[in-house]
Amino acid sequence: MKLKTSFINQGILRNDLKRFTWIGVTYLLLLLASVPLKILMWHSREQAQQINYIADYIRIFQFDPYAPTQIMIFIIVPVVAGLLLFRYLQDSRSADMAHALPVNRGTHYSTHVTVGIILLFVPLIITALVSWLLVAGLGIETVNITNILNWLSNSLLINLLFFISTAAVGMVTGMTALQGALSYVLLLLPSGLSYLLLHNLNQYTYGFALDYYASKIENLSPLFRLSGISSNYLRPAEIAAYLGASIVLFFVGRSLYRLRNSETAGNAISFTVLQPIFKYAVTFCFMLLVGSYFNIMQDSVAWTYFGYFIGSLLAYFLMEILLKKSVQVFRRHQIRGYGIYALVMVLLLGLFHFDWTGYEKRLPEIGEVASVYMDSSFHSFIYQPAAPDSETVYYYSEGPGKAVFTDQENIAHIYALHQQIIAHREDNKKTASSVGNRYARQICLAYELPGGKHLYRQYGIDPEMYAGNLKPIYESREYKELHNAIFHINPAEVDFIEISGHHYTNKKLRIIEPEAIAQVFSALQADIYDQTYEEIVGGRPSWASVEIRVKNRVFCQDWKKSYTHLEQWLKDSGNYEQARLMPELDLACAFIDKFSAPDEEEARIPRTKEWMMDAESLAQRPGVLKITDPDQMEWCLREYYGEDTEADYQVFFVLKNSGIISGYLKGTDAPAFIRDHSFAS
Repeated sequence: MKLKTSFINQGILRNDLKRFTWIGVTYLLLLLASVPLKILMWHSREQAQQINYIADYIRIFQFDPYAPTQIMIFIIVPVVAGLLLFRYLQDSRSADMAHALPVNRGTHYSTHVTVGIILLFVPLIITALVSWLLVAGLGIETVNITNILNWLSNSLLINLLFFISTAAVGMVTGMTALQGALSYVLLLLPSGLSYLLLHNLNQYTYGFALDYYASKIENLSPLFRLSGISSNYLRPAEIAAYLGASIVLFFVGRSLYRLRNSETAGNAISFTVLQPIFKYAVTFCFMLLVGSYFNIMQDSVAWTYFGYFIGSLLAYFLMEILLKKSVQVFRRHQIRGYGIYALVMVLLLGLFHFDWTGYEKRLPEIGEVASVYMDSSFHSFIYQPAAPDSETVYYYSEGPGKAVFTDQENIAHIYALHQQIIAHREDNKKTASSVGNRYARQICLAYELPGGKHLYRQYGIDPEMYAGNLKPIYESREYKELHNAIFHINPAEVDFIEISGHHYTNKKLRIIEPEAIAQVFSALQADIYDQTYEEIVGGRPSWASVEIRVKNRVFCQDWKKSYTHLEQWLKDSGNYEQARLMPELDLACAFIDKFSAPDEEEARIPRTKEWMMDAESLAQRPGVLKITDPDQMEWCLREYYGEDTEADYQVFFVLKNSGIISGYLKGTDAPAFIRDHSFAS
């Protein structure tokens, strides 16, 4: 019988469409329910409420991670389509019957892939058309044709990549369940494996900037990238990469289809040459995964190595069972194979205990440093999202920009801090690895060097140990301007300022007069400039939050208890009592009791009882001090801390609305009415 060679076989195409049209129909119904139906649901709301949901129209076409139904459909349906269209390959009889036809194997593969693309693309195109007609018919001006076309193009690309990946993986395995699992593994692999390697490298390299490098690989996986499209659109390079990967995977799958034997149906891996690669790759990845898990949970080298051993042991012999289709795998040959693998890993891990490259001690020449970023995370250094369209987003919160220091004096202070951190790295490792140390602080550094080069470092330190180095940095004008958005706002552009009290109160003050807004700006800026290092890092809760509204942007500041200029302005303007918690107006009483700091084990257990306290149960505590004097309660309000560091007393403020606020007091600050009270031992 003559063998027909062409890209697509019409007979197979028609047969597949008859058999699998239900996939396309089901997909279409799911898409219609997640896109056009949602548009109707938003539009059917009361006209008075529609203004609150205009932004939701846009989010329907932006793969919103907070409405994951559409994302889950895109993740599941293309993979299921790939599994079903190539299901016949996983059964030797079905594969033999299909290949008995006078059709080239490459044509078989190309035809099934074409059918899958049709079944996935047609529902997407129909959904886009229906959505466009619906938006135009309902007169929804928020959504335009560009939004819908962007959604369609991204959807087509993601569906193509997921489906082609599943088809290519199906050529490597002879089991449908394993094909599905490996398809998702392949889609996760670029980010997942990279992160596992980075996380394990971080355990052995002091100062390794894990958060920075992890941010660079998180979008390598299409699965992770899908949920981030709403805030960070696909770039042309990403589109080209996904399209290129789809083309490469298509031809790889086509080539493997031609080489694949029908007899391998039912085997975990269809090609004998790939079986040891698969076995050791899974063993290595699972070893890293379990080791990372124990490292995160226990933060112990011993537990990490235990995780490496258990993870690799389980994975190795489970893969042997899967490949051999037998539990008789604990024999000399397999045990020797695991032993060789374990020995190689021990030698490799042993090398990481030595700083062969001088990475941990490396510092740039201070004369080459043009600027340096220093903050508690790399978030603001990495993520600089563009401002949303003012016509589609009504309010979004905007914080300070990058904390990049350019003042030479500050660069010198940061450089000196870095030198001290390196010099005391052994002490810092103990601080960072202490499970019970809830007060360790993270320091992230990024030096800008000549030629566009950067040097990144990340450390966990005890801030008290480096207070002398941190103090001149924190008290500098540059630091305060970098960390407070109010220095980058023109008061003339402010719509209004809203001061909202915390803690179960309805305290709220809105300032709309331009002159008053300018005065508040001046007071806040003066207070921030006057802050000391101790006030900046102190754990005293603020009086209230200050929201500055500029068009559709929201800038947030705290009204801290050290801000005397703002406090005086509020008093002078007669708004003081309206803006903060007042003892005589808002508090019924306060209770003070002795406090004993929990040990490391107790510190890990959430203390929920105190949040369930009421005034009656507090009053029944043995030796508790109850105060009702406004001056005494005012002192407690000003001096209490939100954390129990070095705390000697615990204070509970009972509000007149029955709410309870809890905090901590230090014995060194306590006045006579507390010191002279006889607390229960």
